[in-house]
Amino acid sequence: MNIFGIKKFGFTMIELLVVIAVIGILAVALLSTLNPLEQIRKGRDTRTRTDLAQMLGAIERYNASIGYFPWQWSAGEDVLTSGPDLPFYQIGGTGGPATIARTTGTAEDMSVALSRLTDTSEVKASFIDRLTATTYATTYLFYDDTTVGGSVIACFTPESQSFQKEAFDRCKAGLDSWSDEFETSVYGVANRPCPDGNAALYATAEFSTAAGGPNEMLCLP
Repeated sequence: MNIFGIKKFGFTMIELLVVIAVIGILAVALLSTLNPLEQIRKGRDTRTRTDLAQMLGAIERYNASIGYFPWQWSAGEDVLTSGPDLPFYQIGGTGGPATIARTTGTAEDMSVALSRLTDTSEVKASFIDRLTATTYATTYLFYDDTTVGGSVIACFTPESQSFQKEAFDRCKAGLDSWSDEFETSVYGVANRPCPDGNAALYATAEFSTAAGGPNEMLCLP
Protein backbone atom coordinates (compact mmCIF):
# COMPACT_ATOMS: atom_id res chain seq x y z
CA MET A 1 0.00 0.00 0.00
CA ASN A 2 1.26 3.43 -0.92
CA ILE A 3 0.81 5.57 2.18
CA PHE A 4 1.34 8.78 0.21
CA GLY A 5 -1.44 8.02 -2.20
CA ILE A 6 0.84 8.33 -5.26
CA LYS A 7 1.03 5.59 -7.80
CA LYS A 8 4.39 4.84 -9.37
CA PHE A 9 4.57 3.82 -13.01
CA GLY A 10 7.50 2.50 -15.07
CA PHE A 11 8.08 2.33 -18.83
CA THR A 12 6.40 -0.52 -20.63
CA MET A 13 8.34 -2.75 -22.99
CA ILE A 14 6.59 -1.18 -25.99
CA GLU A 15 7.55 2.34 -24.89
CA LEU A 16 11.18 1.30 -24.47
CA LEU A 17 11.21 -0.26 -27.92
CA VAL A 18 9.73 2.90 -29.42
CA VAL A 19 12.42 5.06 -27.78
CA ILE A 20 15.19 2.72 -28.99
CA ALA A 21 13.76 2.78 -32.51
CA VAL A 22 13.66 6.58 -32.53
CA ILE A 23 17.28 6.77 -31.34
CA GLY A 24 18.27 4.31 -34.06
CA ILE A 25 16.55 6.37 -36.75
CA LEU A 26 18.29 9.54 -35.54
CA ALA A 27 21.66 7.77 -35.51
CA VAL A 28 21.17 6.52 -39.08
CA ALA A 29 20.14 10.02 -40.19
CA LEU A 30 23.26 11.49 -38.57
CA LEU A 31 25.55 8.94 -40.20
CA SER A 32 23.98 9.61 -43.58
CA THR A 33 24.70 13.33 -43.11
CA LEU A 34 28.23 12.99 -41.77
CA ASN A 35 30.83 10.72 -43.36
CA PRO A 36 32.59 9.13 -40.37
CA LEU A 37 35.65 8.14 -42.43
CA GLU A 38 35.99 11.70 -43.71
CA GLN A 39 35.82 13.01 -40.15
CA ILE A 40 38.59 10.58 -39.12
CA ARG A 41 40.76 11.72 -42.04
CA LYS A 42 40.06 15.35 -41.20
CA GLY A 43 41.10 14.72 -37.62
CA ARG A 44 44.38 13.18 -38.78
CA ASP A 45 45.03 16.14 -41.10
CA THR A 46 44.36 18.56 -38.27
CA ARG A 47 46.81 16.67 -36.07
CA THR A 48 49.45 16.70 -38.82
CA ARG A 49 49.11 20.43 -39.36
CA THR A 50 49.38 21.06 -35.62
CA ASP A 51 52.42 18.78 -35.30
CA LEU A 52 54.22 20.47 -38.20
CA ALA A 53 53.52 23.91 -36.75
CA GLN A 54 55.05 22.78 -33.44
CA MET A 55 58.06 21.33 -35.24
CA LEU A 56 58.65 24.54 -37.23
CA GLY A 57 58.46 26.55 -34.02
CA ALA A 58 60.98 24.22 -32.38
CA ILE A 59 63.35 24.54 -35.38
CA GLU A 60 63.25 28.32 -35.26
CA ARG A 61 63.82 28.35 -31.49
CA TYR A 62 66.73 25.93 -31.90
CA ASN A 63 68.26 28.20 -34.52
CA ALA A 64 67.82 31.23 -32.28
CA SER A 65 69.41 29.41 -29.34
CA ILE A 66 72.27 27.50 -31.03
CA GLY A 67 72.91 29.78 -33.99
CA TYR A 68 72.23 27.26 -36.75
CA PHE A 69 69.59 24.74 -37.81
CA PRO A 70 69.51 21.12 -36.57
CA TRP A 71 70.56 19.78 -39.99
CA GLN A 72 73.66 21.98 -39.93
CA TRP A 73 76.81 20.97 -38.08
CA SER A 74 78.09 24.50 -37.57
CA ALA A 75 77.03 28.12 -37.97
CA GLY A 76 76.87 29.17 -41.60
CA GLU A 77 77.44 25.67 -42.95
CA ASP A 78 76.24 25.26 -46.53
CA VAL A 79 74.79 21.75 -46.52
CA LEU A 80 74.31 21.82 -50.28
CA THR A 81 76.33 24.36 -52.24
CA SER A 82 74.05 24.13 -55.26
CA GLY A 83 70.42 24.99 -54.57
CA PRO A 84 68.49 24.95 -51.29
CA ASP A 85 70.01 23.23 -48.27
CA LEU A 86 66.80 21.21 -47.86
CA PRO A 87 65.32 20.72 -51.35
CA PHE A 88 62.07 19.10 -50.21
CA TYR A 89 63.33 16.28 -48.00
CA GLN A 90 60.79 13.76 -46.75
CA ILE A 91 60.32 13.60 -42.98
CA GLY A 92 57.66 10.96 -42.36
CA GLY A 93 55.43 8.56 -44.22
CA THR A 94 56.10 5.62 -46.53
CA GLY A 95 59.65 5.80 -47.85
CA GLY A 96 60.80 8.31 -45.26
CA PRO A 97 62.64 9.78 -43.56
CA ALA A 98 65.02 10.82 -46.32
CA THR A 99 68.79 10.91 -46.12
CA ILE A 100 70.39 14.36 -46.25
CA ALA A 101 72.99 14.31 -49.01
CA ARG A 102 75.63 16.70 -47.75
CA THR A 103 78.16 18.48 -49.94
CA THR A 104 80.89 17.63 -47.46
CA GLY A 105 80.94 15.20 -44.58
CA THR A 106 78.85 12.13 -43.88
CA ALA A 107 75.25 11.93 -45.02
CA GLU A 108 72.71 11.53 -42.25
CA ASP A 109 69.10 10.57 -41.78
CA MET A 110 66.55 13.38 -41.49
CA SER A 111 65.27 11.85 -38.24
CA VAL A 112 68.79 12.12 -36.79
CA ALA A 113 68.97 15.80 -37.71
CA LEU A 114 65.57 16.57 -36.21
CA SER A 115 66.38 14.61 -33.06
CA ARG A 116 68.80 17.42 -32.15
CA LEU A 117 65.76 19.50 -31.27
CA THR A 118 65.70 17.53 -28.04
CA ASP A 119 69.19 18.82 -27.14
CA THR A 120 67.67 22.14 -26.12
CA SER A 121 64.47 20.52 -24.84
CA GLU A 122 62.39 22.16 -27.57
CA VAL A 123 60.41 18.94 -28.05
CA LYS A 124 60.37 15.44 -26.61
CA ALA A 125 62.12 12.54 -28.32
CA SER A 126 58.79 10.73 -28.63
CA PHE A 127 57.45 13.64 -30.69
CA ILE A 128 60.30 13.35 -33.23
CA ASP A 129 59.92 9.57 -33.32
CA ARG A 130 56.24 9.89 -34.15
CA LEU A 131 56.75 12.65 -36.72
CA THR A 132 59.45 10.73 -38.62
CA ALA A 133 57.75 7.34 -38.53
CA THR A 134 56.96 5.56 -41.81
CA THR A 135 53.40 5.13 -40.54
CA TYR A 136 52.94 8.90 -40.16
CA ALA A 137 51.48 11.21 -42.81
CA THR A 138 53.65 11.95 -45.85
CA THR A 139 55.47 15.12 -44.82
CA TYR A 140 58.33 17.18 -46.22
CA LEU A 141 60.73 19.86 -45.04
CA PHE A 142 62.12 22.60 -47.27
CA TYR A 143 64.60 25.40 -46.65
CA ASP A 144 66.14 27.67 -49.28
CA ASP A 145 69.25 29.19 -47.71
CA THR A 146 69.84 31.23 -50.88
CA THR A 147 66.78 33.38 -50.12
CA VAL A 148 67.39 36.24 -47.70
CA GLY A 149 64.93 36.02 -44.82
CA GLY A 150 63.59 32.74 -46.11
CA SER A 151 61.72 30.60 -43.62
CA VAL A 152 61.67 26.86 -43.08
CA ILE A 153 58.66 25.30 -44.80
CA ALA A 154 56.87 22.07 -43.91
CA CYS A 155 54.40 20.43 -46.29
CA PHE A 156 52.11 17.41 -46.07
CA THR A 157 49.76 15.49 -48.33
CA PRO A 158 46.27 15.74 -46.80
CA GLU A 159 43.90 12.77 -46.60
CA SER A 160 40.53 14.47 -46.14
CA GLN A 161 38.66 16.09 -48.99
CA SER A 162 38.21 19.33 -47.08
CA PHE A 163 41.97 19.72 -46.60
CA GLN A 164 42.62 18.58 -50.18
CA LYS A 165 40.23 21.27 -51.40
CA GLU A 166 42.04 23.87 -49.28
CA ALA A 167 45.38 22.81 -50.79
CA PHE A 168 43.95 22.97 -54.31
CA ASP A 169 42.43 26.40 -53.73
CA ARG A 170 45.75 27.74 -52.44
CA CYS A 171 47.50 26.54 -55.58
CA LYS A 172 44.75 27.95 -57.76
CA ALA A 173 44.83 31.35 -56.05
CA GLY A 174 48.62 31.49 -55.81
CA LEU A 175 48.31 33.13 -52.39
CA ASP A 176 50.62 30.85 -50.44
CA SER A 177 53.03 32.32 -47.95
CA TRP A 178 55.80 30.03 -49.26
CA SER A 179 57.50 31.30 -52.39
CA ASP A 180 58.08 29.72 -55.81
CA GLU A 181 55.34 27.15 -55.35
CA PHE A 182 55.18 26.47 -59.11
CA GLU A 183 58.91 26.33 -59.78
CA THR A 184 60.20 22.84 -60.60
CA SER A 185 63.75 24.14 -60.31
CA VAL A 186 63.21 24.83 -56.62
CA TYR A 187 61.20 21.88 -55.36
CA GLY A 188 61.97 19.26 -57.99
CA VAL A 189 59.70 17.65 -60.52
CA ALA A 190 58.42 14.77 -58.42
CA ASN A 191 57.85 16.69 -55.19
CA ARG A 192 56.32 20.14 -55.14
CA PRO A 193 53.29 21.62 -53.38
CA CYS A 194 51.46 22.41 -56.64
CA PRO A 195 52.47 19.52 -58.93
CA ASP A 196 50.23 20.46 -61.86
CA GLY A 197 52.48 23.30 -62.92
CA ASN A 198 51.95 27.02 -62.97
CA ALA A 199 49.18 29.44 -62.09
CA ALA A 200 47.92 29.49 -65.68
CA LEU A 201 47.18 25.77 -65.57
CA TYR A 202 45.38 26.06 -62.25
CA ALA A 203 43.33 28.98 -63.50
CA THR A 204 41.21 26.64 -65.64
CA ALA A 205 41.42 23.58 -63.37
CA GLU A 206 38.63 22.37 -61.10
CA PHE A 207 38.94 20.41 -57.88
CA SER A 208 38.11 16.74 -58.32
CA THR A 209 38.68 13.55 -56.34
CA ALA A 210 38.33 11.38 -59.45
CA ALA A 211 41.14 9.61 -61.27
CA GLY A 212 43.40 9.12 -58.28
CA GLY A 213 42.34 12.26 -56.50
CA PRO A 214 44.13 15.56 -55.89
CA ASN A 215 47.83 15.60 -55.07
CA GLU A 216 48.35 19.20 -53.96
CA MET A 217 50.03 19.72 -50.60
CA LEU A 218 49.40 22.03 -47.70
CA CYS A 219 52.46 23.95 -46.52
CA LEU A 220 53.28 25.89 -43.37
CA PRO A 221 53.78 28.69 -42.59
